[in-house]
Amino acid sequence: MFVVFRCRKCGRFLYADESAKTRKCVCGHKNELKRVKKVARVKNEAEASEVVRKLQGTGTEFISLDKLRKT
Repeated sequence: MFVVFRCRKCGRFLYADESAKTRKCVCGHKNELKRVKKVARVKNEAEASEVVRKLQGTGTEFISLDKLRKT
């Protein structure tokens, strides 16, 4: 299982294996998975990547979870 979450420093959406303890963001912040707000839980890495891509949008544009659920 994989979890999708937001970086605690920059807000970028990321994903990590549920068994991992930390995940480093491209901004350089080391996110402790027990402290982040998880927005989704999916079965595999491909699904996690797709969720992140949809949530992130293009560039720095973010969409809400409500909009993602409607699509």
